[in-house]
Amino acid sequence: MRVTVLGASRNTGKAFVEQALEKGGLEITILARTPERLTFTSAQLAKITVVKGDATAKADVARAIEGADMVVSSLGGAPSLTGIADAGVEEVATLLVLEAIKETRASSPPRLIMVSSTGVGTLRDVPLVMRPLYGLLLRTPHRHKAVAEAAIRASGVPFTLVRPALMTNGPLTRTYRAAAGASGYTISRNDVAHFVLEQCVLGDAWVGEAPVIAY
Repeated sequence: MRVTVLGASRNTGKAFVEQALEKGGLEITILARTPERLTFTSAQLAKITVVKGDATAKADVARAIEGADMVVSSLGGAPSLTGIADAGVEEVATLLVLEAIKETRASSPPRLIMVSSTGVGTLRDVPLVMRPLYGLLLRTPHRHKAVAEAAIRASGVPFTLVRPALMTNGPLTRTYRAAAGASGYTISRNDVAHFVLEQCVLGDAWVGEAPVIAY
């Protein structure tokens, strides 16, 4: 199975690639703006097809998803108290992926798995005590994620919208909850990657759904 990963240079996307390589059996392609800055080991890179390009350039996206059975996107801005780096990248890239699929893969579209977030569109799946934090730091990225989610749902492309609780840099535990409409405080990026790999990609579960994952 061929899997293209967008956002593989850091965080959840990088963890997904590392776990997929350790598991074996998947052909992994990643899109990287600056391949020379990737922090995978030499042994890992030998097993990855690296496409140099930008997730906000349609031609680059089209090259990266060519022949893919699944596309995993963990793109997103990096919020902080001083601003958001790469704000809106998930929206732009998602729309370009969908355009590329429509133009080149309409008869056999890959499944699109997007790592989104709890609190997108509604705060009902966010614990009450955390809602002010989401409103303060995540309002802008969530607006972009909501546009991306809506476009995916309307596209006709098979999809899964993964909605993790507040993500941390914690360890891989393999122990978490996953359910539509669930609520929780945190989840490590490593466990998000594990869920995407084991349940969505290898398990072929949650097609057409938006599961929340949390501890």
